[in-house]
Amino acid sequence: MDKIAFIDEYIEKCNLVLDNKSTSQAKLLEDEILGVFSGEIENIRNRLDLFTNYANDDWIDYLGDISILRQKLINYKINIKEEKEKRAYDLEIAKLQQPNITAHAESHQSQKQSSNVNVNITIEQLLKQVDEISESNLNAENKETLKEYIYSLEGVKVSKDKNKFWDKTKEILRFLADKSADAAIVMLPYIIQGFSALNT
Repeated sequence: MDKIAFIDEYIEKCNLVLDNKSTSQAKLLEDEILGVFSGEIENIRNRLDLFTNYANDDWIDYLGDISILRQKLINYKINIKEEKEKRAYDLEIAKLQQPNITAHAESHQSQKQSSNVNVNITIEQLLKQVDEISESNLNAENKETLKEYIYSLEGVKVSKDKNKFWDKTKEILRFLADKSADAAIVMLPYIIQGFSALNT
């Protein structure tokens, strides 16, 4: 289940409780929502009756709190969608800024044999490779984190700042240190390609 569908489930639970006008269900649902989303939604407790100075169980409007929490969940869902759209836009920009050459190989016969091979890994190919890593080697949450690193590294690469590229690379390598070898195998050629591009 993706994050949006997960949030939608809680929004629907809020709708049902508000339709039923059940204070006892509202109390239980409020506790559950706060338990699940407190670490993600900043200031989720703001404006809730449960957290006012006069919080006495008889005076708390649990249905009112559920109504506020529903709006906060809707807002959170919108923010996630906007962030996804922004990442997709940034990916398109990054793709447009990449050269179109994907592979080139030459070989010349003479007294000395020489060969020249250039391979260009596109960000699209890299993201596909990350998706193809099995769940047992890299779970969905770590895949999303790795993709965030890829977008970030691509942005730094476009800025042509070698120091920032190196700093971001170290961050990625620290992240990969305790992950599966598959993730490192996918990332290392892209990182090497980035350093090569910055040194030309």
